[in-house]
Amino acid sequence: MISDCKIGPGAVPGRGKFGKHERLIKTKDFRAVYEKGRKAVLGGASITILENGLAHSRLGFSISKKNFKHAVTRNRIRRLFRETYRKNKKNLRAGFDMVLVIKRGFDKRSPLKDAEAVFSGLVKRQGLLNDKDGAGIGI
Repeated sequence: MISDCKIGPGAVPGRGKFGKHERLIKTKDFRAVYEKGRKAVLGGASITILENGLAHSRLGFSISKKNFKHAVTRNRIRRLFRETYRKNKKNLRAGFDMVLVIKRGFDKRSPLKDAEAVFSGLVKRQGLLNDKDGAGIGI
């Protein structure tokens, strides 16, 4: 019955979402990724990954006030990369914690295709693509 549905009528559960279970939130999880993970750098961004032993991957962000003064800009950058991850997670290997650090090269007017290009390059360097030829990321 639709009235019992908590996500709203017309919504399809689990399709293309970036759910809470996919977010890296706790400080201890970030610390573990930084200390034990492996890092790849591309331009003003880097990604550090660590196997998590789960059936799904989790993504966290580090976007500092030092590099991006306005919260609007930091939130916009976070939304761009969250959307890029959401659209492409089916092409990525599962079971990893990822911390994406953005230091420069983006502002509140940056288009989604820039975020997709950076994210694509980082995950290719880390070998996170399901297919070996790298054609899976939709840029």
